[in-house]
Amino acid sequence: MTLKSIYLPLSGEADATAAADTAFSLAKTFEAHLAASDTVSEPGPFLDQTGIGMMATYYDELYKTAEKVQAHKRSAASELFEAARQRHDVPLKGPVHGAATCLLHTHDGDPAIVARLGRLANLIVLACPGERSSFADLKTLEQALFDARRPVLMVPKGVSFDMTKPALVAWNGSAEAARAVINAVPVLEKSDHVLVVQAGDIESSGTPIADAQDHLSLFGIKADIETVEAAGKSVMDVLTDRAKKISAGYVVMGAYTHNPWRELVLGGVTQHMVKHGTLPVMLAH
Repeated sequence: MTLKSIYLPLSGEADATAAADTAFSLAKTFEAHLAASDTVSEPGPFLDQTGIGMMATYYDELYKTAEKVQAHKRSAASELFEAARQRHDVPLKGPVHGAATCLLHTHDGDPAIVARLGRLANLIVLACPGERSSFADLKTLEQALFDARRPVLMVPKGVSFDMTKPALVAWNGSAEAARAVINAVPVLEKSDHVLVVQAGDIESSGTPIADAQDHLSLFGIKADIETVEAAGKSVMDVLTDRAKKISAGYVVMGAYTHNPWRELVLGGVTQHMVKHGTLPVMLAH
C-alpha cells in the first residue's frame, strides 16, 4: 500500500508549520501529490447580542473588518504553504506519476472546501487544534473526519513526524479502530516497531486484537500485541504509559464521538489527543 494523494487544509490561524512540513515530507517519501488550500470562508451575517440586528452602517463596517481578517488568514495560509514548499523543494504542478508535486488551491470562501478536496485524499494532514484551539481549527478537523471521511494525521505545534519511529496502535475492537489500522498501513510499514495495545476487555462483538496483528502481518508488519488490565487506570493513562515505554513517535487510533450528529463532540481519549496531544496522531472515524 502507498499514499499518492495528500491534502493539507490550512486555517490561517494555528501554527501549522509542523503539519505542513509533515505533509511535504510524506509527499516526497511516497512520491505523492499534495493538494493544499486555506479553509477560510466568507464572513457570515452579524447580529447583535439581543438578536434584533444592527444598523446597516454598523453592519457594513463590521463586514468590512471581517473581510480584512479573512484576507489576512488567507495570506498567512498561502505564505506558510509556500515557505514549506521551498524548504522541501517540491514543484508546483498537477499530479505526476512517480514524482512529488503540489498545488495550492484557491477558492471564494467555499464552506465545503475541506470535503471537496479531502474526499479523494489517501490522507489529510492538519495542525492539531490544541488546548486553545480556535473554532476554525476545530471546524477543519470536524469536516475532515465527518465530511471528507478520510484518515487524518494531526501534528502538534513544534513536533516532527518521523514514521520510522515506534508506533503505538490503540485497539478496542471497534470499526473505527479497524479503519484506523487499515488506513495507517503505508506509514506503519516504515515503522521500526509497532505495538498494538488493548486496555481492558472489548465488547463481545468486537474484533479480537490478534486479528489486528494478523492483518498487519499480511503487509509484512510484525506487530506486538498487549492486553492491559485497566486496574483503575484510564485508557488514556494506559496509552500514555505504553507510548513512553516504547518511545513512540506517533499514535494510531479510531476517532470516537458521543454525538450521533456531525458536531465534534468527541469521546474522552480522542478529545484528550485533540486538546493535549504531544505526539502526532492518525485518526479514522
